[in-house]
Amino acid sequence: MADKAIPDISLGGAEQNMSREELAAVAKAIAALSQEDRDLLGAVQESPCRLTTTEQFLEFEKNADCFVLEPHVQTMEALGWEYLKEKLTIDLTDDLRAAIDPAPFGRHALEEDCGCFTSRGYLYPSGDEWQHDRPQEKPADRKPSIKERLEQSKQECMGKNKAPAPHKGKSEPEL
Repeated sequence: MADKAIPDISLGGAEQNMSREELAAVAKAIAALSQEDRDLLGAVQESPCRLTTTEQFLEFEKNADCFVLEPHVQTMEALGWEYLKEKLTIDLTDDLRAAIDPAPFGRHALEEDCGCFTSRGYLYPSGDEWQHDRPQEKPADRKPSIKERLEQSKQECMGKNKAPAPHKGKSEPEL
C-alpha cells in the first residue's frame, strides 16, 4: 500500500478497485484504528472473511465486534485446550491433561466457530450483524416492494368486496 504508516495491513487486492480518494480515505480510517483493532483487521485480511470494498474498510471500526481474535491461540492444540477449558465443568489434573489429545477438540471448535488461523492468532466471526453507515431510506422516498404492492392491492380488493352485493334471486317474504 502507498501509505507507509500502516504497512502491517494488507487490503488483499481491494485497492485495485479503489480510486485515489478512496485509498486515502481507507488509509486514514485504518490509521485511526487502535492497535488492537489494527491487529484484528490484519487478521481479517488474512482470512476468508477479508474486506473487499471501500465501504467495509470505512465501516470496520464500528463493526470490529463482528470478529473475535484470540492472539494467544496459534495452533490446533491450543484451540483444543481453549475449547475444553470453556466446555468442561471440572479442572483437569496433570494426569488427565496428559491423557487427552486436544487436536480433535480444536478441529471441532474450528468447524463450530467457522474460524481460521492467521499469523496474528485464531479468528472467528462473533455472529454480530454488520452495521452499515448508509442512511436509512425515508419511507416517502422508497418505492413499495412488489410484496407490499400486492398486499395493498389485496386490501383494496377486499375493501371493495365488503360492500353488500345486490341480492340476486327471489326476495324473501316479509313477515
